[in-house]
Amino acid sequence: MFELLLRGLFVLAEVVLELVFSYLFYASGWLVLRLLTLGHYPRLPLRVADPLDPRSSWVSAFGIFCVVGLPLAFLVFSYG
Repeated sequence: MFELLLRGLFVLAEVVLELVFSYLFYASGWLVLRLLTLGHYPRLPLRVADPLDPRSSWVSAFGIFCVVGLPLAFLVFSYG
């Protein structure tokens, strides 16, 4: 019984984290790309049904780079 409850909590946590992170990274990547290209790219809307769709996954990947990669690189070069 306890194992079943624990598995259910892990599945719920995985779904919530996937939604939060995918939409956070997609939105940040979309915003930065729009600012860098002066509003031309990406031509996808800000709200998409699936941010991990093959058409929009590159925007999410750029968002991961902006949210995680750039601050981490700054910290490494500043304090490394």
